[in-house]
Amino acid sequence: MTKKHDANLIKAAARDSLHTSKRSSKWPAVQKRHLKANPTCAACGAIDKLDVHHMKPFHLHPTLELDPTNLITLCMENDCHLYVGHGDNFKAYNPNVLEDSATVLAGKDKLKAVLKEVAASAKTARLFE
Repeated sequence: MTKKHDANLIKAAARDSLHTSKRSSKWPAVQKRHLKANPTCAACGAIDKLDVHHMKPFHLHPTLELDPTNLITLCMENDCHLYVGHGDNFKAYNPNVLEDSATVLAGKDKLKAVLKEVAASAKTARLFE
């Protein structure tokens, strides 16, 4: 999974570079502070391969980039960032990420099945913009 996680980070950086909105120089500190305050995946509870996900995407809402209420911790350990945050496509986003994360976390005793179900739901709800 490490290679997939690293590849996704590279893709995200490339995607961000295509947009006119540039990352704030404060983003690394905000990201670090968020992960310190929220050190587990909001969907599955994982503690490894964590990413900070913008619930409202940075490229569409650059003014919310540093807003802590727009951030959620999702992992690549179980692909929660991809499936729950983006509905299985990093070019899209899931407007129901908070609710879907709570659903996965509530059913984490049968993680694979619940994640598959939520991923399908997120895929139908995902937005491309």
